[in-house]
Amino acid sequence: MDEGRTRSSALTEVNRNILRYVRDAYGGELEWEFFCERGRDDCHEHVFLTLDALIAIHDGGGAVLAEGHRLSQTDRARRLREDSEALRAQAAHQVQRARRVSP
Repeated sequence: MDEGRTRSSALTEVNRNILRYVRDAYGGELEWEFFCERGRDDCHEHVFLTLDALIAIHDGGGAVLAEGHRLSQTDRARRLREDSEALRAQAAHQVQRARRVSP
């Protein structure tokens, strides 16, 4: 893992990879098993969600959490920062693409 990257964000990335594979291979109506993104080393819980539910959680800036689990304020802030950095990078990429296409 890169320095500064948390276990929580690593599990989020694993869940996103599962999502990509499952969506392409099977569609989105069934429930699938995802990792709790709490981020604590002692958490090994799994959460069953449909693909639409997982997408809604992540699109809303949330984390997949097992029942009764919560993110610490530090992890929540780190996730928000990582998400904003990813959005900035996507926006920059789109601007570069638009400049190449423009006359």
